[in-house]
Amino acid sequence: MIIERICVATDGSDVAVRAAQMAVLLARAGARRIVAVAVARPHPSPAPESALPAAGAHAETVARIAHAGGVACEVSVTSAWPPGPEIVRVAQEQGCDLIVMGAHGSQEADTRYLGSVARYVLASSPIPVMVLRDPREATPPEFSDTPPGGAGADD
Repeated sequence: MIIERICVATDGSDVAVRAAQMAVLLARAGARRIVAVAVARPHPSPAPESALPAAGAHAETVARIAHAGGVACEVSVTSAWPPGPEIVRVAQEQGCDLIVMGAHGSQEADTRYLGSVARYVLASSPIPVMVLRDPREATPPEFSDTPPGGAGADD
């Protein structure tokens, strides 16, 4: 698989910035272009476009990160809710080969969960997806000399 175009979904969070930085590293290794996607939540008001400026600023942050890394970037700002289907739609429409996004998790009984948008994109996208988590939210891996299934599982 050759990656030529990477979709970076952003909500302006720190983990979305990390996703943009990772996408730039990947793009510099071979992809030619990044597409920054920000989805504004329409408000039930007479001016649903009021959320668009903030989403546009988030997408422009990704573009600045891309340009600073020497990678071309297109910006796509849309208004839809929920954002997951819109991210997948834009990535497909733009001919992206990979979606890179951050995930916000919640902590419940010491179990970490991906955010609902990342979970939707992972489950629904025909395009491969790379999800980055905030390292502070990650559960450290357990390393053990005991094989899976316990000691002597094959005995």
